[in-house]
Amino acid sequence: MKKNFLIKGCSLVALAAVAFYAGFNSPVTPATPWQSIGGCGAGGSGGGSGDGIKWIGQGVSGGYLEAEVFTKYNVGQNFSAFTVNPHFSIKPTWDTKVGVTIPFMSHQGEVQYRSNQTPTDRTTGGLGDISFDFSKTIGSGGAASLSASLTIPTGQYDVKRGKDGGKEILPSSFQKGSGLYSLTLGWDYSRDTDKGIWLYSLSYTHPFAMHLFSGENEFNDSYWKDIKKHGDRFNYRFKPYGENDLGAFTPPSIGGSVAYGYRGRSGIVQSFGVNFSIPLGVAWISSESEGTYDPRPDPDHQAWSLALVYGLEFSNPDFPVFLAFSLPIHDKAGGANAQNEYSEKPMKKWNAPDWSDIGQQWTIAVGVKGSFF
Repeated sequence: MKKNFLIKGCSLVALAAVAFYAGFNSPVTPATPWQSIGGCGAGGSGGGSGDGIKWIGQGVSGGYLEAEVFTKYNVGQNFSAFTVNPHFSIKPTWDTKVGVTIPFMSHQGEVQYRSNQTPTDRTTGGLGDISFDFSKTIGSGGAASLSASLTIPTGQYDVKRGKDGGKEILPSSFQKGSGLYSLTLGWDYSRDTDKGIWLYSLSYTHPFAMHLFSGENEFNDSYWKDIKKHGDRFNYRFKPYGENDLGAFTPPSIGGSVAYGYRGRSGIVQSFGVNFSIPLGVAWISSESEGTYDPRPDPDHQAWSLALVYGLEFSNPDFPVFLAFSLPIHDKAGGANAQNEYSEKPMKKWNAPDWSDIGQQWTIAVGVKGSFF
């Protein structure tokens, strides 16, 4: 009986979970209060709760180009990850913003492909998948916004470790990219109170695959050279679903958040939030053996996940600093079917929270902002 590799803790999806937005305001025009808060349209991205961390505060004032950098440290029982997410954005019109996020990361952790194997420590790092974002304020009061972001597969997704002739492909949580494009659509709404603001966001993320020019799986001449090629798995220009060239599948997902920002103290904004994510299908993983095409349902798939977030902005108008802490809560993974490892049934089931993992992993983040020109 084969079993999938075992990775304790949540997969590190937070790397593509933050898309940041900023202002193209005139240097002599003060920033609108709370302009940098919200979900996809103002301070975060959807398609999975991830760590749920997004900037909530009064941001910076002035400047044609805004830079925002988040540094995050995510740690679990047998893994850790360090990521840096610089985001640069401009505001071509008063109600639209465009930007780009260029993530860099480092992963360390324990990998065990079979339960009868000895766990092995692995390390990866480098450039991740780059994202481009666009948002537009709607309504006369500017309380709502619509957004879209596109992630492109710039990060390596077939990182291998091991001896020559016997290398194994690392799990997706150790990869620097997904091998997929991903489109996220979002809606955000804010409501002011006497000393703060309520923020609501909803999002839908849809991964897909493209080879518009070559029309071929990029591993046709290497990993899959001995496999008879037929169908859109190996030869395609566009696939409307999230299967990458190794056979791993990422389902679409819906996400959302509710957060409250409190500004009752001068120069400080505190925030509390809850983010959720629900995948619309079961994730599949590729074979860990190089040259073997054997995708199967991910036994670590989570049918739902939440993230509880606390944030603290030190609201300097020229150089604000943001600190945040995130605690994930998710359902207990169903595990592989003992009789049929290709059955999705155990993963589709909604289970109670994985109580043993609560408090065993967390993310801490430090963000800074600045405007130029």
